[in-house]
Amino acid sequence: MPPPGNNRLSREGYWILGILGLSFVSLMLRVRSPYPNQFLQPSIGVVVASIAAPTVFAVVLLLALRPTTLVGEYSKRATLGVLLLGIILPGSLAFLIVLAPLGWLAAYLLARMEEAGPPPPVTTAAPGGIAPVPGMPATTPVPPPRPLNPAAEAERLRRRKWALLAIVLSFTTVSLAGRMIYAHNLETTSLMFIGIPTLLAVLLVLTVRPKSALGTAMTGITFVLLLSSIVFGEGTICIVMAAPIFYLVGAIIGSAMDGAKRAKGPTQMMLLVPLLLMSFEGTSDRISLPREESVTATRVVAAHPEEIADALAAPLHFQTDLPFYLRMGFPRPASASGAGLEVGSRRVIGFAGGEGKPGSLVMEIVEVAPHTIRFRAVSDQSKIAHWLRWEEAVVSWRQTDASHSEISWTLRYRRNLDPAWYFEPWERYGTGLAAGYLIDNVATPAKR
Repeated sequence: MPPPGNNRLSREGYWILGILGLSFVSLMLRVRSPYPNQFLQPSIGVVVASIAAPTVFAVVLLLALRPTTLVGEYSKRATLGVLLLGIILPGSLAFLIVLAPLGWLAAYLLARMEEAGPPPPVTTAAPGGIAPVPGMPATTPVPPPRPLNPAAEAERLRRRKWALLAIVLSFTTVSLAGRMIYAHNLETTSLMFIGIPTLLAVLLVLTVRPKSALGTAMTGITFVLLLSSIVFGEGTICIVMAAPIFYLVGAIIGSAMDGAKRAKGPTQMMLLVPLLLMSFEGTSDRISLPREESVTATRVVAAHPEEIADALAAPLHFQTDLPFYLRMGFPRPASASGAGLEVGSRRVIGFAGGEGKPGSLVMEIVEVAPHTIRFRAVSDQSKIAHWLRWEEAVVSWRQTDASHSEISWTLRYRRNLDPAWYFEPWERYGTGLAAGYLIDNVATPAKR
């Protein structure tokens, strides 16, 4: 806990120093020790970004003035807790953000329970100035509401019309910005996933001028997400994956702008600068983090090396169900063909369902060595190519004892989505599941 005192900025300073120290320790630990799970082992650049992003968000959240309501204060604490966990576990930040709504719901319920506590005793005089009789409740007459005069009513209606016009113009501007992003093929960059919610929140708060910038930003983002399938033509899985980062950016901006309004100065608005800079990640190769990724899954199976080679040479066929994560709206294998282990042999997997139009992935064998086969991606017409670009797959196996062998399936691809600190863990997790699925269905004799 920060040291006691009446200087709020001093307390924030201690918190910020603690967060920076925690970030440095986390960075040193991640750089010196490998990740225990190969699915989540990112490059050094992404590790730095995965720690820097929650650090920046936490500092921005701390520098924003305290909320005026108990619900806002508890929500701020819950968000800060998620960000601190993201600093400690940088490879899991994307997963923590998805679980953050549960923390916000718990914060809301706790705040409501505390607000609904027993009210303080009220001592009021009974009607007519007579003191209340002990044991009987005191009553206070409620005055009738004052009717608005015609001028005030007209002014209220005029403000509502201007607010509605401002909302329509804000959504129109965001829609045009989204169309421009798509026209320049930047829909997979941070300009879409950080820039769009930043633009929307700023426009709504500056034009509508609401009582709560945070509430208005979150409401506007909710409407954009609900309408994004119409406005931007996105599918369900894209909306689900983008929602957590949209809400996180909206919460940070709303809190900062509420603080700026109460402080009556532009200082708090400077907190938006980091978000604006982060919006440009991926728009150019010069400001992009490393995109080349490699994920390996390993299984120990009850089979001899010769049996594994026979299974790989047999006609391609999938029998088991996909893991739950890969069934959440992603394209699924609908057909498969190809056989043989000669150089030039191909495997064709047709994807359908989920998001996007049906399309096929074509892989070709380019190298055959004892207990090793390397495939190269020839083409990919499925929706998956929008999120990542397959490059090659390497299958290797070795005998571990008289009746068991170890199979390793490595998938190499190029990440297309930004920001890296959010999307890389998701892509690596899904790719790791896919590699394990291929071992179970393609390389394991017992499951063919």
